[in-house]
Amino acid sequence: MKNVVFIGAGSHADAVYAVMNKSNYQLIGYFDDKNITTHDGFPVLGKIADAKEYILKNGVPGVFVTIGDNDKRKEVFDNLCPELYSRFINIISPVATILNSESISGKGIFIGTNSFLGAKTVVEDNSIINTGSIIEHHTRVGKHVNIAPHTTINGICHIHDLVYVGSSSVIIQVKEICAGSVIGAGAVVVKDILEKGTYVGVPARKLGV
Repeated sequence: MKNVVFIGAGSHADAVYAVMNKSNYQLIGYFDDKNITTHDGFPVLGKIADAKEYILKNGVPGVFVTIGDNDKRKEVFDNLCPELYSRFINIISPVATILNSESISGKGIFIGTNSFLGAKTVVEDNSIINTGSIIEHHTRVGKHVNIAPHTTINGICHIHDLVYVGSSSVIIQVKEICAGSVIGAGAVVVKDILEKGTYVGVPARKLGV
């Protein structure tokens, strides 16, 4: 069994811990910037800035960033790399469906309960595929992406880095979403999104335009 620390002690951490395989991994504590000493019965071992030194000094073999916000999750992930890259684990629900093992193409990836990754999909470093989401064939999900619950992304799409896709939204096939964009909950994307912004509605349109 591999000891693991989580970075971020909040609601996303609780969701990740519920899915983590307790036979393979043992959570030993959290790092978080809130003024707390425990979270859900586990110790808070220090502030986020203390994590790298603690992990290296104590030889902790596993680490996972449990922060939902894309920008903050990227910041923490990048600050721990490259020294700790090999220690990042992937946490994948045992009831997720992944048709090709090669789809998990990075580290620090979370795949939630009842989610689906179709043939020849790719999910890159530090991304989140939440509960019940469908990522269809030949779609690439970049780094530091957050796909919220019950989203459908159809085949041959490219979701670039740092995109947030809101709950129950739909992206039709062969579409590209540029880096840093936000797709609102329930939106339906029917054309490429090539300009960063927040897109809502059916069909999805950029806010403020």
